[in-house]
Amino acid sequence: MDRRRNTGCLAAVLLVPGALLVLLSVGFTMELEDPLFVGLHDNTSGIAAAVLALGMLLVVVGAAVGLLGRGRGGRIAVVVVTVPLLVLGAWRATVLAPMLECDGGMIARQDDGSYECYG
Repeated sequence: MDRRRNTGCLAAVLLVPGALLVLLSVGFTMELEDPLFVGLHDNTSGIAAAVLALGMLLVVVGAAVGLLGRGRGGRIAVVVVTVPLLVLGAWRATVLAPMLECDGGMIARQDDGSYECYG
């Protein structure tokens, strides 16, 4: 088999689950972040942060593997896929950071956008 093909396939195998995990981290805290869903919610920010970290690791490793390929088009495709995922991951980290201050139990979003910890 051609080395370029192996590199491209391995990059795709790493980037696709990485992207799915980054997007899955949004689902863990979606209700908590939405101001329409007021009240107490389970604090799942720790799980979301762990899923985000694993997804970002897969994205970074997939990008590194994809950039090792010899084809210029393949490298451009890896950059086009990776850069938005890295930006989304950085944004998710800034959104999750205030939630992680709550040690566990329940959490509620305040009107000013801050989070109040309960239990």
